[in-house]
Amino acid sequence: MSARDRILGRIRRVATGDDIVWQGGGATPAIARTSGADRVERFIAQATAADATVTRLDGLADLPAALAEELRNRNLPAAIRHGAEPDFAALDWGGVEASQGMGRIDEPATLSKARCAMAETGTLVLTSGPDNPVTLTFLGETHFVVVEADRIEAGFEGVFADLRAAGSSPRTVNMVTGPSRSADIGQVLQLGAHGPIALHIFVLGA
Repeated sequence: MSARDRILGRIRRVATGDDIVWQGGGATPAIARTSGADRVERFIAQATAADATVTRLDGLADLPAALAEELRNRNLPAAIRHGAEPDFAALDWGGVEASQGMGRIDEPATLSKARCAMAETGTLVLTSGPDNPVTLTFLGETHFVVVEADRIEAGFEGVFADLRAAGSSPRTVNMVTGPSRSADIGQVLQLGAHGPIALHIFVLGA
């Protein structure tokens, strides 16, 4: 038996176990097959491990108060920048000054709504467009993102199926896992190297 045959034999033995299943011609690990409440919990655990913070809300109506509290806790101005997302435009922001448009340089705080998210890695999936300009994802010092609990997919397979089912063709799809970071200089991890220094996620309907 050649080395190639031995290696492929080991792969086949692993792939027939409980940890991996084959779906649509590809292998899907168990970590990418969570469902229901376990899927939401997995997403939150992975996002937190990537240095994001998370708040669970019953619904969109709770967002203004929760956002105002986060802004106060972070010593940020009571102001938020968001796109033309209809869900945000319909909200009463109370004491928070909400402005609409593309992200601007040195924006203290921005708000986006994720198309979906991935429990496997705690990743947010944001599609660009007038509702959620991509500049909001990168130019804010603190990026707040809303994602609906029932739009948290188990893994990559669910995310790409969701994007195909949407039938939209965004110019960009950004997958965001935690705040921006880099260890290029001296191998010391620095947050906010190429974008937001902090990422806070509001999970709706969890």
